[in-house]
Amino acid sequence: MKPLLIRAPWGLGDAIYVRPLIRDAALQRSIYLETPWPELYADLNVHFVRGEKGLRLQMRNVLAQDDGIWVKPPPLIETVALGYGPLELQESDVFGAMASKMPMKMVSKPVWDLPDMGASPVDPGDAPLAFIRPALRRLEWDNLARNPLPQYVSLASKDLKSRGYATLVVCDLRVDRELLDNGIMPDCNLALTKGELSVRQLLATVRDAAVVVGPVGWILPACVALGTPCFIILGGNGGMNAPERLLRPAMKAAHVGFAMPKEFCRCMDMRHECRKEIPDLEMQWQRWRRRSLTSITRRQSAAD
Repeated sequence: MKPLLIRAPWGLGDAIYVRPLIRDAALQRSIYLETPWPELYADLNVHFVRGEKGLRLQMRNVLAQDDGIWVKPPPLIETVALGYGPLELQESDVFGAMASKMPMKMVSKPVWDLPDMGASPVDPGDAPLAFIRPALRRLEWDNLARNPLPQYVSLASKDLKSRGYATLVVCDLRVDRELLDNGIMPDCNLALTKGELSVRQLLATVRDAAVVVGPVGWILPACVALGTPCFIILGGNGGMNAPERLLRPAMKAAHVGFAMPKEFCRCMDMRHECRKEIPDLEMQWQRWRRRSLTSITRRQSAAD
């Protein structure tokens, strides 16, 4: 078959979601892959193509690559762009919406994983590591409707810290591009807020964490791929971000939990003032923590 240029999603989470599609396509055709995240596909038989967009974090990662990694695709190559919007998600989940864009059917069973990301630079000592992703406002993709109330992330982080976890907040703040939602920083032992970790280090740290907590975003598909226990606190914009839109039965996601607002808004409007209150958040969190982190808590208690 003729070679194919795949323009992969530029969002880190969506780029993880499509790994099974890229792997499968490479079994069938010669694949040229435009992506700002070549690290996610380093173990696949693809040719990397350099793209250009006005996205701060993505272009920083593009510029961090050795120039020799990039190649030019052949002229007049068949091209497909993987993405989705509200219309596609009325009928499908995130992965299905992007899979439907591919010009050929999959010949292999989808498996969500990641290549070896090397060692994490974060050493929590003898304590289990809790990776905390705060609620952020990214002006490049300003979806405040999706965020939970930011104090809810703080509740879980504070509880983990009180139980002996080493709590680490990771984000990349910049006053004109990315902000803490309502300025709320979760209670933690350590905060890396200036993009100190490369994408490999970031994912290696998620891999080695005992638990990950935060809003909907890249942490969800990363934890699915890495098998790390993950607790997602939902806000609104549920038409795009409900659990059934983000996960599918084929995914191994028994280690993922969700806190659901009492009146979960299933709108598709990023500007909608969704109701986000979770009156029983403490109960939802403790129930999931006891079920999913029991062995970790038991080991910590024994050490005490």
